[in-house]
Amino acid sequence: MTREEQKFARELKKPLAKTCKEVGKKRGWKTIAGSQYQVREGMLYVLMATQSVWDCHALKMNLYFKPVALDEIYWEVFQMADVAAEQPFSFHVRGAFTARGLWLPNWQAEIAGLEELETVVEGIFDQAEEKVAENQFPDIASFRRRLEEEDRAHHALSIILCLLLEEKYPEAMEAIQAALDRGDSGSFSRENGRRSIMEDARDWCAARL
Repeated sequence: MTREEQKFARELKKPLAKTCKEVGKKRGWKTIAGSQYQVREGMLYVLMATQSVWDCHALKMNLYFKPVALDEIYWEVFQMADVAAEQPFSFHVRGAFTARGLWLPNWQAEIAGLEELETVVEGIFDQAEEKVAENQFPDIASFRRRLEEEDRAHHALSIILCLLLEEKYPEAMEAIQAALDRGDSGSFSRENGRRSIMEDARDWCAARL
């Protein structure tokens, strides 16, 4: 970037965060650590607008979503429900130990100057609302099927958590064992790494078979 572009990037940073918060609030979104979020019919949607590191006049948007219940079953299986219960709701958004959601392809918006920031941000939320409307799920099963269509291996843990929520324990146990057989720990562990969430899920599921 040129010096002029670097200056613009610096000048845009704080107003961008402030405007996203203000516009989001008017539309029913809450803010935590620069992310906007809301819950619709049990589904958590999280929107992040950031400056492009390559182009100071480009804003990059990321939107992901997941059922709130996915975190709740995650915490129960991972034996941290009591700890999670003491956290604010925003823990669903910013917590390190939370179930992974599904990311939509990111998109960009162009901004020529600070004078058009509010208009650009309004457009960002318009697009986000459209994407939210296109990604509604009536139940956990429909969300699970979307994960399976995207990438079964990548979303293995979330798919298993969905199966547990659906009380499909034989199917869940089969998926858990397949993950363990291929060395998939679920990327979360406790007891200083000695106990993986997949092992916890196996035992939790076995107790219900």
